[in-house]
Amino acid sequence: MFGFLIVLLCIGAYFHCKEHGCPVHKVESCHQDALDIVRARYARGEISSEEFNERKKNLELGGSKK
Repeated sequence: MFGFLIVLLCIGAYFHCKEHGCPVHKVESCHQDALDIVRARYARGEISSEEFNERKKNLELGGSKK
């Protein structure tokens, strides 16, 4: 009976994460999205190489300096 309950909880957790996303993956995804935006802005010439490197470093460190 106890094992059956654990299996049901695991299945429920799997479908919950599949539907709503796992918080660990969301943080990583947000970081990657921000880095992609910085790369695109640099490629379009909107920011200098110094600003690109600073923003990239801040994102990698988890900082939010502007």
